Amino acid sequence: MAGSDAPAAGRPKEMRDAFAAALVELGQELPRMIVLDADLHTSSKTSAFKAAFPDRFIQVGIAEQDLFGIAAGLALEGFQPVPSTFAVFAARRALDQVAISICYPGLDVTIPGSYVGLPTSRAGASHNCIEDIAVMRALPGMRVADAGDNADLRAIMRTAMATPGPVYFRVTRLTVPDLFGPAHTFTWGRGEVVIEGADVTLFGTGVMTSLCVRAAETLVADGIRAEVVHLGSIKPLDTDLVVASASRTGCAVTAENASILGGLGAAVTEVLAEQAPVPVQRIGVRDRWVDSGGIDDLFTHHGMQPSDIAAAARRAMAHRDGTR
Repeated sequence: MAGSDAPAAGRPKEMRDAFAAALVELGQELPRMIVLDADLHTSSKTSAFKAAFPDRFIQVGIAEQDLFGIAAGLALEGFQPVPSTFAVFAARRALDQVAISICYPGLDVTIPGSYVGLPTSRAGASHNCIEDIAVMRALPGMRVADAGDNADLRAIMRTAMATPGPVYFRVTRLTVPDLFGPAHTFTWGRGEVVIEGADVTLFGTGVMTSLCVRAAETLVADGIRAEVVHLGSIKPLDTDLVVASASRTGCAVTAENASILGGLGAAVTEVLAEQAPVPVQRIGVRDRWVDSGGIDDLFTHHGMQPSDIAAAARRAMAHRDGTR
């Protein structure tokens, strides 16, 4: 199963709860940090920051353009604003404000986009976002990250708040297995090899990295040693690691909880096309809207389960070896 709505016994807490805890932790350290919300604080869990720091929480209401305009003004006054909303509203409804009011002047604004990808499809197409990676990575000066687990999310948030200029990171409404320990750190432009291998590279970002790990475990049974690389920093991308790993294995698969159009798969293939052309298979949402449904059913429907990643790895290897 790709995921579930509630954590089972012994599993980590849902990522949005880890987001809430990290917000409060950072708020204790950063007195000029202000969280803004667009009437979604109980869903995104920014309500935790509101409870801890009521004087540093601004409820803008259902007015996303104002949300980012106010954040820009606060940044100009030396505050550290965190305008929080669903990813779809940041990437679609308020894109002009994000682009012109924040990115164009290069302001220090940290933007968490929640309710991303397949796990939040029951919110409907109007509230579900699969194109945010593509949109945000196209904005000049915007850094983009997608956490692989709760420790990675906390590390991304800490680095984001210390990073000059605009940052966008994703918060998935899902509980995922631990990949990294509590001392985990995050650096822009640096990927991480989760499993070493020599036969095919599985490049994952966000929650899909844990599915790549499961796919690699499946491939071991067939004598295939897959290398799993987590690319939490999507922009800037760790081009050296991407080229080195794909050159070593000779083929690759990309996996993202997002559209394959303009997302991680595009970022990786852009680099490989220029520096190390190898066969690549992309796992993610194709050119279509996401229907409402159960999480596991949707991961199956869109061909994004570990078995699909393993099958894509075999296709990439066959293409490399000329047996396809």
